Amino acid sequence: MISTHTLKRRDVYLDRLLAFQDTEQIKVITGIRRCGKSSLLKLMAQHLEQSGVSSNQILEMNFEAYEFSKMNADDFYHYVKERIISEKRMYLFFDELQRISGWENAVNAFRVEFDCDIYITGSNAYLLSSEYVTYLSGRCVEIRMLPLSFSEFIEFHGFLVQERKSPLGTVRKSAANDNGDIFEIRELFDIYMRYGGMPGIADVGWEQERVLPLLEGIYSTVV
Repeated sequence: MISTHTLKRRDVYLDRLLAFQDTEQIKVITGIRRCGKSSLLKLMAQHLEQSGVSSNQILEMNFEAYEFSKMNADDFYHYVKERIISEKRMYLFFDELQRISGWENAVNAFRVEFDCDIYITGSNAYLLSSEYVTYLSGRCVEIRMLPLSFSEFIEFHGFLVQERKSPLGTVRKSAANDNGDIFEIRELFDIYMRYGGMPGIADVGWEQERVLPLLEGIYSTVV
């Protein structure tokens, strides 16, 4: 069952996934850690349910979860096979799939053996190795995900851009949120340039003592 937790939308990427929905290609979402790949998978799964796809046709596996941490490729294959509903189209979502050694053999088997639509995320370095590209040549499409653009940054932090005319007729833009906070666009851009566009910043606010440990953790993990 898909979580009812409200996710902030990333329409530019969701639209790219929707363009390839129900096609043979395996949808591969790549990008730096914590840029929103897992949330994009959830957004796609939510879209399917809202479009009338039954929840038992949607299988989600996050390989950072302890439940799947001991799996090998054979375990992975049999786990999915046992949950396939015959004569139904299945939607398979695999998050951080590079943790499974030999995962590409199982995924290719799903594509061949089952009526399914496959979406996966993971590290660029592992998912886009030369062996992987050769193995799935012509059968996959890569969705490269980036941190928030400036316009997404404004939306994620709950601001709505407003325009007003000065007495001289010039147009000025500002941004306001539901709390009554109003910032000039330049002020928000300065914050964006200082902290960057990692989506998680929207959950901790703009206090430096909260943001910097978050960013340092991401930096350390990536490096």
